[in-house]
Amino acid sequence: MPPLLRNILRNFSSIYSSPLPQFRQNFELPTAFDHRQWFPMHMSVQMKKMEGKLRSVDLIIEVHDARIALTGRNPEFYQRLYAIRPHILVLNKRDLIDLKKYQKPVEDYYYSQGVKHVVWTNCKKKSPTALQNLQERILDCLRTEHRFNRQVRTDYLVMVVGIPNVGKSSVINGLRGTNLGKTNEAVKEGNRPGVTVRVQNRVKILDKPPIYILDTPGVLHPSTRNVEDTMKLAVCDLVLESATEPDYVADFLLYWLNKHADFSYLNLLNLECQPIDNIQKLYVEICKKHDFRKTLMMGGKYEERWDFEKARKLFIDLYRKNKLPDGFLDKDRLMEVLQKM
Repeated sequence: MPPLLRNILRNFSSIYSSPLPQFRQNFELPTAFDHRQWFPMHMSVQMKKMEGKLRSVDLIIEVHDARIALTGRNPEFYQRLYAIRPHILVLNKRDLIDLKKYQKPVEDYYYSQGVKHVVWTNCKKKSPTALQNLQERILDCLRTEHRFNRQVRTDYLVMVVGIPNVGKSSVINGLRGTNLGKTNEAVKEGNRPGVTVRVQNRVKILDKPPIYILDTPGVLHPSTRNVEDTMKLAVCDLVLESATEPDYVADFLLYWLNKHADFSYLNLLNLECQPIDNIQKLYVEICKKHDFRKTLMMGGKYEERWDFEKARKLFIDLYRKNKLPDGFLDKDRLMEVLQKM
């Protein structure tokens, strides 16, 4: 155990009369549960449609979630798209992490991997500085990169790609609103994955020079995923809720917080107990504290039970509503890759 984590645990345990529990160091799913079912096969069809548009595209923008800056990116984007056209990596939702802490090491890693352009945005809040920075990167790429078969064209076409629910549509609407003063949504936004379901018509984002953007559906790739990578996507709400097992999502979040000695969830949930490493026991403590109950028909009569669904939602929302002190889930991965550089 790292010395810093050991000191945190020692100081925390001194508050209580009994020692802290031994926390899990690895997360495992039941062997009967196949996490690959979260990656619909129809996404391969959309990938082929994107490839079919490449001859008319000048630049590709990949939008990804800053909370998992190194996890979950689809490797097929590089193999099938970026090898043919220049690209910009946009890490969206930057307001959900400590940018001062993570920006430089993340950028150092990507620059070492040959990624030339990394831009951080928060397009839900339409941050003008971030959008202006992105626009400048787009213009710089379009002016300097070779246009291949599109040299005679006076307009430009940019394709936006990424995994589901990372904010691709928000990026497009943000750029359009900043440059053209348009406040209506040119492409539909949503807070759930799967809002964009097909490669759409192009949307104008700039008059001079005329630049159009093509929105595409989110495309996941299951082949290289391990369990923890998959669960990070689920915690960040990047997987369709109908395909997830919410208790596993909550259990992974609990495992991750305890592993990184983030016990703030106890205060945020108003719990007066030690850190817990069992999700069912945490549900019970939450239900007791907040009096979460539901009535069920059992054996022909109504009986009260603890409402674990309410408890689960309250716990997961600590992360999804940005109430925890640190929303960056790639700490271990970032440390690992930086040590190899």
